[in-house]
Amino acid sequence: MISESRYTRFPMTDFARQIARWNQAVPPLVFLVILLIPMGSILWFRHHSEQLEDPNRKSRWITLRRQIHIFLLLSVGMWWALFDFLGIRSLWLWCALVCGVAEVQLACYLFDRAFLERRWTLIDVLRLTFWRTVFPTISLLLIALGFDSVYDHRLTGVLWFVAAAIVALVGMVRLRIAEGMKLQEVKSGTAYKRAFFLAKQMKIRLKRVYVVPAGRGHMTNAFGGGQSIAVTDNYGKFLHAAELDFVIGHELGHVTERHGRKRLLVTGLLYASTALLCFFLPAAFNRFRPLLDIIVMVGPVLALYYLSRQFEYAADRFAVELTQAPETGINALASLYRITQAPSNCDGIIELFMTHPSFTHRAQAIGEAGKMPEQKVLEIIREAQGYGVVLG
Repeated sequence: MISESRYTRFPMTDFARQIARWNQAVPPLVFLVILLIPMGSILWFRHHSEQLEDPNRKSRWITLRRQIHIFLLLSVGMWWALFDFLGIRSLWLWCALVCGVAEVQLACYLFDRAFLERRWTLIDVLRLTFWRTVFPTISLLLIALGFDSVYDHRLTGVLWFVAAAIVALVGMVRLRIAEGMKLQEVKSGTAYKRAFFLAKQMKIRLKRVYVVPAGRGHMTNAFGGGQSIAVTDNYGKFLHAAELDFVIGHELGHVTERHGRKRLLVTGLLYASTALLCFFLPAAFNRFRPLLDIIVMVGPVLALYYLSRQFEYAADRFAVELTQAPETGINALASLYRITQAPSNCDGIIELFMTHPSFTHRAQAIGEAGKMPEQKVLEIIREAQGYGVVLG
């Protein structure tokens, strides 16, 4: 549907009106554009990997997954901008966008089973697809609706932002559960004893320690927030005592610095300040509204990814201060990357959309925090890469 009355402040060119008359053809175009590039990349990767026995296939698939994530995120902003440019308002188009993203996510999770050797059932894959589409795609679309209201000076934008926050929080929690994050509190064991010993040493108030089963998704990770930390039950298989101390120290860094709360606070302030700025923009800026759509969609996301990476660097520095063993910390990271076969390096643009810095950047930062000679750090990185921490 074309709503020209809403855009009297944003005059459409004759060319734009002509394109807008073709809006009956836009829904299939949405499907094609959203699906064609990532689906084509996935099929090409599968064909290429079947033709060649690539020892770094897992790493290359993870890199492609990251590229698809960026494409899907940008596609939401680009289509929102296009709909604004054409003056199109249609629930069908948004539904088409969501369905297209969901189909790509479904294909990615199905290929994860093959390339990353996940043991997910079909129900697991469908559940992961649903919640990965809810978070972040649907929450971002609700944010887009909120900014549409803000542009038009309607306070209903506040309701859309609140809805987006609720959907994002619920979606994130449910996605983690779908990925297999089932917290099991422990009262004994190596992780429990080391965590409370280190917390007492640093005078950190730690209440609970959890162990998370690796599960069918072979999850390998550690988490810290509130006054609790959690590690997956497979950490002990590839980390010795000193390396485990560094991982626990890293999570205690998140706890003591309250990074989880800070991230939530910054997210709220970031979107609130952006909305307030857009609310008071002069009417002359309406002609640049499509460009503004992309900025307000992608800008806060990039800022939050940057903040998350800075928190990871800060937690690494805390672990170095706690353990006084930067080389052990780098070796612990190398072991983690070797087990998951994630690429140790990545393109600068890809890293902009990552919550964690690359292995190489983290290793260099740990070496700097521990005052290690730069040459020694480079030697450790090269040795780690020689033992299977592959380049992206």
